[in-house]
Amino acid sequence: MESMNRVLVIDDDASIRESLEMYLQDKGLAVQTADTGNDGYNACLNYNPQIVILDIRLPDVSGLEILRRIVETRPDAKVIIITAYHDMESSIEAMRYGAYDYIQKPLSVRELDRSITKSLRISRASVSCPRVVGADQDRILRKRIVGNTRAMRSIFKFIGLLSGNRATVLIEGETGTGKELLARVVHESSSWKDQPFVTIDCTTLVESLFESELFGHKKGAFTGAVESKKGRIELASSGTIFFDEVGELPLPVQAKLLRFLEYGDFTRVGGSQTRQCEARIIAATNRDLKDLVHQGLFRQDLFFRLKVITIRVPPLRERINDLPELVRFFLAKINQDLHTKVAKVEGQAMDILKAYSWPGNVRELKNVLMKSMLESRGTLLLADAVEAALAGSSTDLPDAAELRTLEQVEREYILMAFARCGGNVSATAKALGVSRPTLRKRLNQYQIDS
Repeated sequence: MESMNRVLVIDDDASIRESLEMYLQDKGLAVQTADTGNDGYNACLNYNPQIVILDIRLPDVSGLEILRRIVETRPDAKVIIITAYHDMESSIEAMRYGAYDYIQKPLSVRELDRSITKSLRISRASVSCPRVVGADQDRILRKRIVGNTRAMRSIFKFIGLLSGNRATVLIEGETGTGKELLARVVHESSSWKDQPFVTIDCTTLVESLFESELFGHKKGAFTGAVESKKGRIELASSGTIFFDEVGELPLPVQAKLLRFLEYGDFTRVGGSQTRQCEARIIAATNRDLKDLVHQGLFRQDLFFRLKVITIRVPPLRERINDLPELVRFFLAKINQDLHTKVAKVEGQAMDILKAYSWPGNVRELKNVLMKSMLESRGTLLLADAVEAALAGSSTDLPDAAELRTLEQVEREYILMAFARCGGNVSATAKALGVSRPTLRKRLNQYQIDS
């Protein structure tokens, strides 16, 4: 009998205990039973089962209380709640306390069998998977930017060079690469980190209110100006002003911004006193500003004024070797934020994550991990939960610039199939409906190591 096939049944109904014991033993599982909550909990501590089938109504203590204790002391055990009293509140409470599944009596053999089979598979996989998040979680979370590829190391050096000056910085990168986070790290690494960091979202700026928003206004300067107001620049003091998605600014607004950048002073709307700006300017864009200049949509003089120091943030697909460290960081972060306990990653799950092209970059990775961690309902991040999260990750059509070639799509699909089939060439060829020689040819063509 495998040591990984232990099941504990806690139910005060003798007929159910006997029926489940016979059924589980016929499946080749080792079974222990208990008729009270406290006896069942003590048995769980001594027997250390992979699966606990737990009745929600027990004679001495609530099944939900026993569930809570088991989750705290045996977090790897999968607890399947069974009950004849099905109601919404009990279902919600059971899942909130950490139950793996919730099945209503009379028990469906098919539903119970499916839950047990998956639970055992997860238990076996969990034993073979090393922990990626453990006692060092606090150290992991102290990192602001995660990455060790050449491009990321170059960015870290740039941040160090910028720490002692106020040079204007332009951050280029696709949506979701973490441009604002990088801007904040530049600010926090500078000698002026105690000063404000002020964000200006250029996609929401209204042209008619631009000067008031940026420079502030005096009372009575225009209809609705019932009191004087400081603008974003004044609020930033000697800190940092971050212009997010600066490529979205209309041309008339660009002219006003250029004038401010050239002279470094401003006047509140309706006022007469000239004020100096000491803040560092950081701008970010997910568009090619040089291309916008050629199209006449962005001022060339403003482009050169912003492009004093340029940092390009690479998309995730170009630094895929950073993915395991990013996964580790986000697991620790999401565990902290959502009170989940995922500490391991199934091997196939990591393969699937590495094979994906990540059009939404690091932001998409975080969202996919959050969904799949909640769906995994335990300490192990499951491959099928990752697949399900990726399937629903993006419902928007990509921009023309983000479209991939058919070869890129085919390579990604082969990698995904290869991961699902555990790296087995024959199984992958069968799943894809091609012959082994054809698959071998594709593996060589796309430089995929079998």
